[in-house]
Amino acid sequence: MEAAWEPVILFVEMYKETGTSILKGVDEYMALLDEHITMTQAMAFSAFKGPFEERIDNWNNSLAIVSEVIDEWIVLQRNWLYLQPIFDSADIQKQLPQESKRFTTVDKYWRTTMAAAIKQVKAVQFCDDIRLLERFKEGNKLLEMVQKGLADYLQTKCAGFSRFYFLSNDELLEILSETTDPLRVKPHVRKGFDGIQTVYFQAG
Repeated sequence: MEAAWEPVILFVEMYKETGTSILKGVDEYMALLDEHITMTQAMAFSAFKGPFEERIDNWNNSLAIVSEVIDEWIVLQRNWLYLQPIFDSADIQKQLPQESKRFTTVDKYWRTTMAAAIKQVKAVQFCDDIRLLERFKEGNKLLEMVQKGLADYLQTKCAGFSRFYFLSNDELLEILSETTDPLRVKPHVRKGFDGIQTVYFQAG
């Protein structure tokens, strides 16, 4: 099993124009992890494990940490991918300063971690790190708070202008992230107002 992991490196690639990267090939890691965790646990229950017990326990602990790290990593990546373009907007940063600060904290750690992960590192060696696990967990907690703050913010906007309820959160964010550009509302007018095809804007 140890030999099988030797050639397995983290598959990381640059993501759009963000200046950072994302983790790919997760299904491959998880399939190998599930197989090896099952095998290791079977060995742990063997009556003949005596001479290898310590080695089996250490390997079992390593696989458990790697599995948990990848699970937390996937969740963090999904949340980061959703929130990054939102908090890239200066308007959103001004309107949600506390959430923006929390996102920036996670974003900085994300970029540092991915900069290390993109250097063709071995999957087990990189992920068998309890500190990495704790940071991913903390990052996920912060992004949960950011998402809650964002949801509350959108709710207050809908309460202030009920026509916003006809729009999805993503559509509403598209409008609110560019408050200096009134033309952003044009594609969404038909959803908010029955019988209106489009709106023409004229400079005053």
